[in-house]
Amino acid sequence: MNSRPSHDALQARDGLALRRSRAALAVLALSGALAACGSSPPVHYYTLQTPAASQPGGPAAGSASFLLEVQPVSLSMQADQPQLMVRTGDGSISALYSERWSSPLGDELRNALSDALKRDLGALDVQMVKPGPGAPIWRVQTDVQRFEMVSGSMAQLDATWRVRPVNAKGTGVLCRSVVTETVTDSEVPSLIAAQQRAVVSLAGVMADAIRGQAPAGSASVQMMGCSALKE
Repeated sequence: MNSRPSHDALQARDGLALRRSRAALAVLALSGALAACGSSPPVHYYTLQTPAASQPGGPAAGSASFLLEVQPVSLSMQADQPQLMVRTGDGSISALYSERWSSPLGDELRNALSDALKRDLGALDVQMVKPGPGAPIWRVQTDVQRFEMVSGSMAQLDATWRVRPVNAKGTGVLCRSVVTETVTDSEVPSLIAAQQRAVVSLAGVMADAIRGQAPAGSASVQMMGCSALKE
């Protein structure tokens, strides 16, 4: 009698072995993926909006006779990244993929400027309150040329900005400001806090212009010039 396995039996045995091998490889791949996920550093998210409790008190919200229209902020593609871009001492730029903005950087800047201006002026933003026909509005436009964070050194915000009255009395101006805030360590939260202060300082000179005052420089704000806007 021939005791050798039949051709069909051999095929069945080989097929079973192949399926077992594939299943084992799949388990190994899944285990590797889970191990990689477990070893990835946690992602931290940051915002440029400063907590209201850390800001000095200003006029009551809505007490101003005008509204604000803080328009979207434009900035360079290099800076407009979801992760933090930090310049190091040797001049190179590091992308910190585990340190990210909580929303697109342009939105972070617009919202932070709006919050600071509202607190400083007591005005509401038309993004939150629908203006009536002919309502007096101050329109704010911001173009950021440089948005930098230098580890262990400083945070800098270089912006050209415009404030213009719409259905309101006043003179619009076009200015450029360079705001620099010192950082004493290389920790990411310190860099974020410095940029938050820079945005508040930039909003402060914008608020001066809306009040009809000449935007004045300070220890952190360098005014690079202003010109009146034609009607």
